[in-house]
Amino acid sequence: MAINLRALRPLLGAAAVLSACGGSDGDTATAATYSAARDTVTVASGAIAAAAESQFGLRVFKAIPFAAPPVGALRWKAPQPVATWSGVRRSDAFSAACHQGNRPFGLPGSILYQQTEAQSEDCLYLNVWTGAAAATEKRPVMLLLHGGAYQLGAGSQPNYSGAGLAAKGAVVVTMNYRLGPLGFLAHPELSAESQDGVSGNYALLDAIAALKWVQANIAAFGGDPANVTLYSESAGAGLSSVLLGSPLAANLFHRLVIESLGSLPAGTANPTLAQAEAAGSTYAANVGAADLAALRAKTPQQLMAGAGSTIAPIVDGVVWPDQLDVLLAQGKVHDVPMLLGWNADEGTPYPAFATTLAAYEATATARYGAMAPQFKAVYPAATDADVLTMAYQPMRDSLFAWQPWTLARAHAAQRRASTFVYFFHRRPAYYADQRFAEQDPPSNYGAYHSLEQVYLYNNLDRSAPPRPYDATDRRLADAASSYLVNFARHGDPNGSGLTPWPTFTGADSPVMGLGDSIGPVAVPFRPALDFFDAFYAQKLGRALPF
Repeated sequence: MAINLRALRPLLGAAAVLSACGGSDGDTATAATYSAARDTVTVASGAIAAAAESQFGLRVFKAIPFAAPPVGALRWKAPQPVATWSGVRRSDAFSAACHQGNRPFGLPGSILYQQTEAQSEDCLYLNVWTGAAAATEKRPVMLLLHGGAYQLGAGSQPNYSGAGLAAKGAVVVTMNYRLGPLGFLAHPELSAESQDGVSGNYALLDAIAALKWVQANIAAFGGDPANVTLYSESAGAGLSSVLLGSPLAANLFHRLVIESLGSLPAGTANPTLAQAEAAGSTYAANVGAADLAALRAKTPQQLMAGAGSTIAPIVDGVVWPDQLDVLLAQGKVHDVPMLLGWNADEGTPYPAFATTLAAYEATATARYGAMAPQFKAVYPAATDADVLTMAYQPMRDSLFAWQPWTLARAHAAQRRASTFVYFFHRRPAYYADQRFAEQDPPSNYGAYHSLEQVYLYNNLDRSAPPRPYDATDRRLADAASSYLVNFARHGDPNGSGLTPWPTFTGADSPVMGLGDSIGPVAVPFRPALDFFDAFYAQKLGRALPF
C-alpha cells in the first residue's frame, strides 16, 4: 500500500495534507521509503509531523493541542481556541498529564498505578493513531475518556495506547481532561463571571472541546467525522454517560462504549450547581483563599491538595440539564448505539466491605438500615471466613456493575438504537515476582476493575503491569478488540469469524461473556443487582428509568 499525494490534492482547502515522501505530486511512499519526519498533516491550527515511532501503516501524532492552556486567567474557564503556529510542530513525545490528585489506589504499588508522568496545568492535548494512508479513507473514529476517579489519569498511559485498535482499522484519539478541583470546582464567583451563569464541569467541557476538534480535523488523519465512537471506562464512563444527555454534545459522537461505571444517581442525587457552589466556597476557605483572585493565585499543587470541593460532574442546567435517570425516563438523551459492561471482580483493588463478622454486621446496618436483612440475604456470612469470601462483592455490584447494568436496561427500553452488554471474566496469570499493594498473591485480583481495557483495546504487549499472557489471553484480546472496532464501524459488534453477540433488549436478555470462553451468558449477580435496584429506588424516592 502506498501513500498517494495526488489523491489528497482536493482536500487542501480542508486542511488535509500528508507528505510522507516530500517529492512531487506523483510520488508515493512505501514501507521502505516512509519517513515520519516528512509525514505531515495540517489541522486548523497548523502543521504537525508524525512521531518518530511512526511506521508505514501505523502513524502516531502526539501532544496535539485541542484548546489553549487553561492557566492564569483561563484557569476554571471553558476551553478556549488554540493559537495557530507557523512551521511544522513535532509530535514525538506525549504532553504532560493534567495535575493529579493524591489517591491511595493510584499510587506506586497499586495494581491500578501505571506510570510516573510530568504534570502541568498546560495539559489539554490529544494523541492520534491512524493506519490510514490517505485522508479520503473515512475510517471509524474512536475517542477515549480515561478513568481515574476524576482525579488521576492521562491519555498517554500505556494501557490506553491507540496502536492496537488502529491496527484493526480505527483512527484512535486519546486525550487529557482537567482533574480534581481544577476540573470540577464550582464557586459563586466563577458562576458570576460565566456567560452561562454556571461553573464546574470543566472536565466535561474539555471532552466536548476534544470532540469538536475531532469534527473539525480528524478527516486529515483518514477518519470519518460522521462516525465517532466515544469509548470510556470508570470515571471516563461517568463523563460519557453525562454527555449522553448533554445538549452540548449533540451530533459530536455517534456510538457510545461505557465500561464499569456511569453517572446515574445511585440512591443519592448527583450534586446540583447550588450544592457544588456551596462546597466550592468551603473548599476556598479550606485552602485559605478569600476570593476568586486568591484561588487563581494558588499553585496547582496547593489546589489539588485542598479538600471540600465537588470532584464529580455537576447537574448545572447547561452542560448537564438534569439527573441522568430523569433524562433517560423522558427520552432526552442522544439516540446512539451503546455497548456496556463490567468485570467479574471489580472490587478487589479497593477496601473490603469488612474482614470480620462483627464488622460485617455493623457495616451492613450502618449502610443499609432497614434493608440490612435483605443485604445479608444476598451476601450471607456466618463466620469471619464467610466475610472474606464476600468482602469485595458489594463494591463490584453496587457501583461498577449496577451503573452499566441500569444504563443498559434504560437504553434498551428506549427502543431506538441497539444495546449490547458484556461480562468480562478472564483472570490472567502473573509473573512469580510481581507484588502489589492490595492483594497478595496478585491472582487474588481476578478480573479486577479496568483489567478489560488491555483486551478490548488490543494492548496486551503494552499492558501496565506486564503479564505472562498465554494463547487464551491473546485469543480473547483479538476477539474483544475486533468486537469493539466492529461496533465503532457499524454500531454492532458482530462480524465474520466471531461468536455471535446477542442484542440486549431487557433484563432477561443474555449478555456476552468475555473470558476463557467467549459466548452469551446469563446476567451474573442478579440477586445483588436486584437488591441495589430496590435500595437505590427507595433512597431516591422514585422508580428506575425504564
